[in-house]
Amino acid sequence: MNKAIVAVGVVVCAGLVAPKIIGSIVENKYDDIANRFVDHPSIEITERSFTSNWFSGQSITKMKLKGYAAEIDAMQIIVSEDFTFGPLIFASNNVSFALSHSNIDLDLEISTADQIEQENIAAFIEQLNDKLLISSTISYDLNYTTAIKMAATTFDEDGEQINIGAIDSEFTVTDEKYIDGYLNWSGLEFKSTEAHVLMSSLAVTFNQEMINGDIYSANALALGDFSTLIKSIVAHDANGDELLNIDNLAVSGGSKIKDALMNVTLKYGIEHFKAAGQELEQVNLDISLNKLDPKVLIELNEWANKMQQEPENIEFIGEQIMSTAIKLLVTNPEMNINDFSAMTPEGEIKSDLQLVIDHSLYEPANPMSILAALNADAKGVAPMPFLQQLGLEALINMYIEQGFILMKADEISFAAKYTQGQLTVNGKAIAL
Repeated sequence: MNKAIVAVGVVVCAGLVAPKIIGSIVENKYDDIANRFVDHPSIEITERSFTSNWFSGQSITKMKLKGYAAEIDAMQIIVSEDFTFGPLIFASNNVSFALSHSNIDLDLEISTADQIEQENIAAFIEQLNDKLLISSTISYDLNYTTAIKMAATTFDEDGEQINIGAIDSEFTVTDEKYIDGYLNWSGLEFKSTEAHVLMSSLAVTFNQEMINGDIYSANALALGDFSTLIKSIVAHDANGDELLNIDNLAVSGGSKIKDALMNVTLKYGIEHFKAAGQELEQVNLDISLNKLDPKVLIELNEWANKMQQEPENIEFIGEQIMSTAIKLLVTNPEMNINDFSAMTPEGEIKSDLQLVIDHSLYEPANPMSILAALNADAKGVAPMPFLQQLGLEALINMYIEQGFILMKADEISFAAKYTQGQLTVNGKAIAL
């Protein structure tokens, strides 16, 4: 019986003492993150504090955006977090084991705003925080998960109305190296006397691994994948006439390392597109960049960040970016347009391109030697009736006469090769 009482006492004491220790761990974690933001090119932490009590704490961080217009420079974003420390967390009607859980409020200060503007800002922030719930949980292995939820809300000003749909997002940072998550947004509606724009649901997923640099300093080089899908975008003018109609706009991409070099892919797709009297189906663009040296990409990223931090040195930094970019040629990089196509009512438009740079033929002292180093292969087809509707018939006929384009029935086509300064179009050598 005495042993049981002692055991219970130990557990109770541990439960009472642990939150104070955990609070110190969480505070150190936040100090470390804040210190690493020093090198961020776009965000500057101007003021911060962390108050740690026994079971709870509070963090207040003021930050501003750098390198933008004076109006933005006068703005400070205030992030306030109220913490509950573990080992047991009671939050959101759940019980979990974690170091801490925090709820976050946002505020905005604009030093140049007058009294009326300050009141409008305060009203906006109050409405925003009433709809927005941001929470963050730090696990025992010092990884953290941030959840963002916002209820649908409406803003009205000067005869314009913006209806913002509900948002649900969550992402996790693991080992300060991996980040993965999702964003689901039910859409946006804009109404004014001049236009009515409606964007339906947006879905985003991402999974990234930082292979170099710091995730908190915007200088990291990442591998991984992302995908975005917008179900529809529709716009009408003041008369109710349709200006734009897009269904299933998808954007995805990825990067990976193969044989110590990076390959990057980007894909764009639209299921249905209608605008300016044109209607297209299955619009696709698939691009890949292969055999890129990661070390050079990291160096380019560093110079790009430096340009944002030191705009007064833009000319010098621009020269450094150009000389660094030339280093990418050493690995004979490739650029491929794997698919550039669309289906028109008159038939399919389809083209592709493969471009390789032979570094052995490039002389840094002679930038024009890049022309001899290029090797390209391209081809494409398109329905002539579609181009006639665009008013291009005379131009197309001129190229047909010159042999740049071939005509067969109602379809035009071309095949072009460029190798070491020699251009061949449809099997005929073209003098440059």
